[in-house]
Amino acid sequence: MEKRIYEIKKPVYLTKDKIRKKYWDKQVLLTNVQMTPDFSRIDGGIVRYYATDAKDELYKKLKELRNTMGEDVIGSCGIEYVGNIYLNLYAGGDNV
Repeated sequence: MEKRIYEIKKPVYLTKDKIRKKYWDKQVLLTNVQMTPDFSRIDGGIVRYYATDAKDELYKKLKELRNTMGEDVIGSCGIEYVGNIYLNLYAGGDNV
């Protein structure tokens, strides 16, 4: 099965609750991430891409964004699974 990622054509900032409703059971690539006041979880962000079971492809897209939008993008972006389990695939280190 081909792994596909989907680009959001007109991305806008969404709260975590809206992200959960719209992208349930998907992996999302977020930019402009806002954290909760205690920095314990993501509070919202801009979904640029989403996918199902295509984490590696999302990391490639993140690397492309970092190259085109600049190094500072990495400070406020991440890849996260939206679903019943908490699986934060926050971008950093060797994955990018």
